[in-house]
Amino acid sequence: MEEDRKEDLTEEKKEENSSQIHKEDEADKEKETVKKIVYSLCYIWGILFFLPLILYKDDKDSSFHANQGLVLLIVAVCGNVLFGILTSFGGIMQTIFGALAGVFSLALLVLGIIGIVNVVNGVAKELPVLGKIKILK
Repeated sequence: MEEDRKEDLTEEKKEENSSQIHKEDEADKEKETVKKIVYSLCYIWGILFFLPLILYKDDKDSSFHANQGLVLLIVAVCGNVLFGILTSFGGIMQTIFGALAGVFSLALLVLGIIGIVNVVNGVAKELPVLGKIKILK
């Protein structure tokens, strides 16, 4: 009878430990998911590039993704200003540079999607063309 109680208590302890480990695993997965969402925001809205730097100061991936988002933001702002000026001339110039502005915006969208895919896959891979530029360390 006493041995049965010991076995029951041992089984209960094993179940408690198992459920605690399971809860810790779920908490870790949830933290990783939140981190991936924050990193993705760098690529969706470039102005939010600073979020990973604030939320995850000690994580090397945070500075990497923040840098990629900042570079994407700077290129987008500069390109849009340039194309805004060039399309203001009117006539055939407006048509040509308007079409180029559309291609430029599409290219930025594709780069942002590539960045998000890299974040979701957990890969710290540089963006094509712009990835080599380092502003943040």
